[in-house]
Amino acid sequence: MWAVAQTKLDKQLEDGLEQGAIAFGRFVSGAPLDGDPQPPGSLPRWGIALLRLVFLAWAGWAAWMWWWIQDHNRVIRVSVVAAAVAVPVVVIAAIRGRGRRRHIRSLVAPMSMALKDLLSGWDEHQRLRALTIPIDRSYVAIRLPDGWHDPGGFKDQMRELVQDRMGGLWAGEWNLKNHPFNVVFTPQKPKPKMEPPEKVDFFSDVVQKAIAACEPGQLVLGIDERQRPVIKEMTGETAMWALSVGSGGGKSSFLQMVITQLVRQRATVIGIDVKMASINCFEGVEGVHLYTDPGNIGDMRSAISWAAREVEARNYVKKTNPRKNFDRLTLILEEGNEFGDASKEWWNENKEKGEPASDPIWGDIASIMRMGRHVNVTIIGVFQDLREAAVGSRGLRNMFRMILMGNFNANQWKMIVNTTPVPESVDRAGRMMIIEGNRRVWIQVPYADPEDFRTHSMELRKQFGYSTEDLYGAPPARSPQRLPSLLQRSTPLFTKQSAAQDIAAGHEGEDAAAPPVSMAKDAPALEAAEAQDTAVDPAREVELLPLAEISRRLANQGIEVSAELMRQHKRRRKNFPAGQVIDGKELFALADLAAYYGPEEPEEPAGPDENDAAEADQDAVDEQDSDRDD
Repeated sequence: MWAVAQTKLDKQLEDGLEQGAIAFGRFVSGAPLDGDPQPPGSLPRWGIALLRLVFLAWAGWAAWMWWWIQDHNRVIRVSVVAAAVAVPVVVIAAIRGRGRRRHIRSLVAPMSMALKDLLSGWDEHQRLRALTIPIDRSYVAIRLPDGWHDPGGFKDQMRELVQDRMGGLWAGEWNLKNHPFNVVFTPQKPKPKMEPPEKVDFFSDVVQKAIAACEPGQLVLGIDERQRPVIKEMTGETAMWALSVGSGGGKSSFLQMVITQLVRQRATVIGIDVKMASINCFEGVEGVHLYTDPGNIGDMRSAISWAAREVEARNYVKKTNPRKNFDRLTLILEEGNEFGDASKEWWNENKEKGEPASDPIWGDIASIMRMGRHVNVTIIGVFQDLREAAVGSRGLRNMFRMILMGNFNANQWKMIVNTTPVPESVDRAGRMMIIEGNRRVWIQVPYADPEDFRTHSMELRKQFGYSTEDLYGAPPARSPQRLPSLLQRSTPLFTKQSAAQDIAAGHEGEDAAAPPVSMAKDAPALEAAEAQDTAVDPAREVELLPLAEISRRLANQGIEVSAELMRQHKRRRKNFPAGQVIDGKELFALADLAAYYGPEEPEEPAGPDENDAAEADQDAVDEQDSDRDD
């Protein structure tokens, strides 16, 4: 009986000592004394252990001094000072820990609960201790169980969970080889937005080296987002280019840059510009023929028709000699929207009776686009709004296989490209996007002063030369520039003023003496390359024009005769100058009709059989004079 009791007492003593050792260990280590997990937001265990040891040391010293030394006053003084110091420290620590506690309650604890399915081997308190997120949210560290593995997709789910709770994109660095296993997520730094430079100098080393490395047909268009030159070929499927660039988008600089590079490649350039501002700087450069007078739309149409006939001649030569390579001929149509409207108006005013209502000039442009790329004849069309109606409603818009857009809006993008999302346009001169199939590249167009482009082009012509060997006709000569109506002086009909009065503003020398534009088609002359850049000698070949064009030319000379009146005289007067029928159209010599309607016009005696015709003719003239007076 005594042995049993003693054994039971020994067991109780052992259990008590064990519990006391455990409690002392928890007390010294800073762990909760009740064995429950440490609550979120509390002091770290090392801080709690330090406070407990300080308290234990103070309690032992106070007991020693109170009962053994009997120095009560000293114990009281030290306790008061210690309390005065400890209370503010505790208050400050509590205030500073408030943010950490809120951080744990609002982010750490909910995220640890969300990890329940991904870390199913741990309970709630273990997951909470395994998750570490500093207050500055600079990283997320998750300690993994020793036996944790990815059964399939858990890594991606854990990364998506961190991204949802933390925001933004996060990348995880996994450690599953060395104990302790863990994963640390850090925010991905956003890639810097790559943009082309704000401005590019055409004469910079980067651009000039790229131009020097170009093969025939290749052109440098600009600098891309990686600060590299962008080179495109004006051959094959991308032989025809179109620009849809709003006002101030850098169209003029682009054209000047392209023309300068074409000059370097010995190309012939036909420039149509009703705005009279973009390409005028190339005036006088050999092989660059400019038609920029909005008052002479007929000249522009003649230049386009000539280019179409050059395509026809080159294709004929190419058929007989497939190995023949031609020097480049490029037609630049600046302000295509304005040209289309002006050309349509010109056609409505000058078309002959029975001719179609639609403007046939777009037929010539279509012929160049369909047949020109095989013989190195290309087109660059510039439009503020590249609508189908802006290119004659002939399905030509889809033939521009490379399009450059700048300073555009959402409607223009949807109409031309028709893809989503619509990229944001950059409102900066020279910033354009190259659209080639599904490829999109932003570039900055090189810039230089227009006079510098001209000077450089003159030097390139001297350095690389120029030849008209591959031209089977001469570009049409330009007519004297007509004064705007508000600057003209009205003159009576059939006055004895100089018939050859030059009303051109600011035109002297060669331009003033240039013969009028010939509307007759040139026959291909394969062996006349030496004389292509010179105007046709009037002594050897008489220019033939339709009556509508002659009426306009006579108006330049001060002779006001309408085309309809000349048609009446042709039918009724026997002495009316004879014409020639070419390609189904009756054409006349300008000099003959100028002499016929000039101040020295001879009077035709009226015979007995011609009185009726003469009276009818006089009635027509009187009726026209009466209408003019009214």
